[in-house]
Amino acid sequence: MANQNYADWRKVAAISPAEYERLLAALGLNQSSGARFLGVSGRTSRRYVAGEAEVPAAAVKLLRLMLYLRFGPRSRKRQPRPAAQLDANP
Repeated sequence: MANQNYADWRKVAAISPAEYERLLAALGLNQSSGARFLGVSGRTSRRYVAGEAEVPAAAVKLLRLMLYLRFGPRSRKRQPRPAAQLDANP
């Protein structure tokens, strides 16, 4: 079962800097990889942690959804398709 603290991923509210760090850690991300994942600069991620900027609602929802669905940055590695299958019609 998913972590009960994040069970309702649809609920979006302002989160604390500590909560942002906990979400990243639960997904196996640090500040820099979390910044890349969210498409923001490392400085912006540091501002979220320092409480200088509010984490956007869309980012909060995405992080909570990823945790709820038990996805992480490497949960689904893309496997290269064999060359023979690239030209085949499905």
